[in-house]
Amino acid sequence: MSAGYRVLPLVYDRWQQTYGADYSTLILPRLIATIARHGIPTASFLDVACGTGTLGVLMSKRGWTFWGVDASERMVEIAQRKVRSARRPARILRQDMRSIRLPVRVGLATSMFDSINHILSRRDLRRVFRGVAGALAPGGYFVFDVNNELCYRKLWISTQAVQHRDFTLVLQNRYERARRRAFSFVTVFLRAGDRYERFAEIVQERWHTKPELRALLQEAGLVVLESEDFNFTDVPDVGPIKTWWVARKR
Repeated sequence: MSAGYRVLPLVYDRWQQTYGADYSTLILPRLIATIARHGIPTASFLDVACGTGTLGVLMSKRGWTFWGVDASERMVEIAQRKVRSARRPARILRQDMRSIRLPVRVGLATSMFDSINHILSRRDLRRVFRGVAGALAPGGYFVFDVNNELCYRKLWISTQAVQHRDFTLVLQNRYERARRRAFSFVTVFLRAGDRYERFAEIVQERWHTKPELRALLQEAGLVVLESEDFNFTDVPDVGPIKTWWVARKR
């Protein structure tokens, strides 16, 4: 099993709050609109690479039973605490997204915040999509977003720093266009009393083209219904840096 992220979970939710709203809160209206547009009945849903479980808690408040999988032990621990605190019907499992195993079938699977971009090869992406298809009931839906190349060309090219009273987060970004690979060298300086402790890890992502994603989804038995570029930020000049995908299991 992949170890998942060890450093980002230390500050993940607090980092999200520095932008005014976490990504799950920002993307929830688009997800709810998609559910309504396709008439997806409220039931059980799986969030693939669920992180700290924020989206699952938000969805469970709307009547959904939440299943979450994530490879990061620390992310899973935080998500489990979060759903216990919210007293919501949920089960969070530590699983690599390339090897999804659920004891039930769900009517909806999601994977948000460019989690699919963390899969770096066509072979592994095939495994993810097959695992999702296996977790879905017949006619179930898979809704996910990805970073498209515009995102990497615009946003993954500089160093960014986030200041918080408890930590400093530094992201040194690089996009290698020829390889379709993006890198973020993450350094966290975390306050520990009157001093700071330093932690570091590397985030790697890959730009998956639309034809590639469509072909692998279809190969897994998932029929593509939507593929739309969009801008989730309130900055118009950024442009449509993400792509929203909706597929249905045959």
